[in-house]
Amino acid sequence: MKREEAILLAYKVLYDRAGKLITERTVTDIEQLKTYLTDEEYSTLQSVLREGSIKLDEIHNHIESNLNARKMKD
Repeated sequence: MKREEAILLAYKVLYDRAGKLITERTVTDIEQLKTYLTDEEYSTLQSVLREGSIKLDEIHNHIESNLNARKMKD
């Protein structure tokens, strides 16, 4: 089955059994899609991925700073 969509930008917050909190950001390299897109579509996707990555980094830093500020059990 051929997919009609792809994940280009993703952010996950994971919690494992050991109690470790992990954040994961995924950005797809869209260079190979360039031949299938108009110049305008490609430029738009580049902008969305760039700006989305910046915002997701801000979210990651915010979560990390809040966790670091918490008093953890010994």
